[in-house]
Amino acid sequence: MQKYAFIENVPGLSVDNYKGFLDDGEWLSQVVGLDGIDACMACAKDLIADGYCMLNFCGDFNEEHVAELMKDAPEGTDIHYAAYLPEEQAKLEALTKYDEYGLIIFGGVEEPYPIELLAPEMNTHARFIRDVEQAVQVAQDLCKAGVDGIELCGSFDPDMTRQIIAAVEEIDPRIPVGSNGLG
Repeated sequence: MQKYAFIENVPGLSVDNYKGFLDDGEWLSQVVGLDGIDACMACAKDLIADGYCMLNFCGDFNEEHVAELMKDAPEGTDIHYAAYLPEEQAKLEALTKYDEYGLIIFGGVEEPYPIELLAPEMNTHARFIRDVEQAVQVAQDLCKAGVDGIELCGSFDPDMTRQIIAAVEEIDPRIPVGSNGLG
């Protein structure tokens, strides 16, 4: 069984258990949020030691963080961080609040599988999806539900990322979309 984790930085996180899991029979997937970059990096190192071969990070991370983790990671470990196209980066920088976070991840599911991580500092609305068509619908649903931004797992290449951006813009052109497929 392959292991995947999405790790997000939630500054000031006040809850102890901000994580959710999906076991689709092929992949054991985890979405986890921690307070601070250092805590996230320590978690990532622990997950790598536990056999997690694919890690994605929220947009608070960068190539230096990835390089630090890759130094000691086994061959074949795949690590990315959410990056933004210039127009999306401008939307991100214009936000006055970002406490409703949408996350879309490919998984071995037929119907979208939700993981809700809730805390006073941030609510994460993660959705595992089957394909890009489902991702488009989920992205629009997340926008209608009031997310402030959306990030995508590393399986979203630049073209798929643009499809999600276009779908989001149909609902609310102010909502930024980042993708681990860009970082």
